[in-house]
Amino acid sequence: MTTRRTVLRKSAAVTLGAAALGAFVPAASAEAHTSDARQQNRLRAQQCAEIVGVLKNYERSLNAGDVAGVVRLYTDDAVFLPPQAPTAVGIDAVRATYAGLFQTLRLDLTFEIAEVNVVSPDWAFLRSSSTGVATVLANGTQVPSSNHELFVLQRIHGRWKLARYSFSSVLPSA
Repeated sequence: MTTRRTVLRKSAAVTLGAAALGAFVPAASAEAHTSDARQQNRLRAQQCAEIVGVLKNYERSLNAGDVAGVVRLYTDDAVFLPPQAPTAVGIDAVRATYAGLFQTLRLDLTFEIAEVNVVSPDWAFLRSSSTGVATVLANGTQVPSSNHELFVLQRIHGRWKLARYSFSSVLPSA
């Protein structure tokens, strides 16, 4: 036979159990949230490091005059927008543009990253500046070079590649 006292004890036990569970659940939820945030930060740091690696490979290939090395960094549908030159659309046009560039100039540029922003799992942009010298191969004349750049990167098959690239000089016009 259930007495009023037994019912009150059961009710108090249920209330205490619920309160204890309530105290545990938010703590577990906060811990999971912190763990997710840490994981997201690690993923973002890894993505940024990969993107910085793409720019460093671009800098090396550009300074080496390595057409194949530069082109390997671009997507198949890439768009390259050099100043005072036609836009190169598609990997074949990008290849031809760099081949022509390396036939006339030797570059010695250093890139500095101003910003890397991963905007989705498959898209990011990188803003940078570059300084150095362009040597005209025909006569050996060295011309200072200083630009600001905007790269749009796309993650394809697990690798970041250059999808769009535009730059312009920050030097005063001659």
